[in-house]
Amino acid sequence: MNRTLANVKPAQSQSTHALLDSIAYFPDDPGKINSEPKVLIKGDIRLRVTESYAGGRPVRGRYTIETEGMQEPLHVIWMIEGNVLNHTVHCIEVAFDVRGTPAGETLTRLLTAQVTDRNGQGCIVHSSVFVQIFVVTDDLTSDLPFAQ
Repeated sequence: MNRTLANVKPAQSQSTHALLDSIAYFPDDPGKINSEPKVLIKGDIRLRVTESYAGGRPVRGRYTIETEGMQEPLHVIWMIEGNVLNHTVHCIEVAFDVRGTPAGETLTRLLTAQVTDRNGQGCIVHSSVFVQIFVVTDDLTSDLPFAQ
């Protein structure tokens, strides 16, 4: 019986070490051990366009993510109500169709990024922002940054 227990203990010890070697992650900065992973979406959160501009073409927005406490490579799933023009792991460009929206209206769209670290094998973090598109009358073009 003692011989059997002696054989079991080393086997358990080896399997535990093998498991720790394959999944343990220790950050380089000891201050980050107790921190929560974070994802921040930055970009064109508030867009303002004239009624005539909105009637003729889609409104474009560009958004990026910044992460904290997450290990590369990242796997990102972007979710947005709009037409995706281009996207990478860290960036997305979207065209919003605002045709037919009268001046004075504000359209709101939800942009979400689901980020999984360690190539899809690590923790999952969701981050969302509201994108607001303000449609203004054409005579307010002097207040717009892109007005000629």
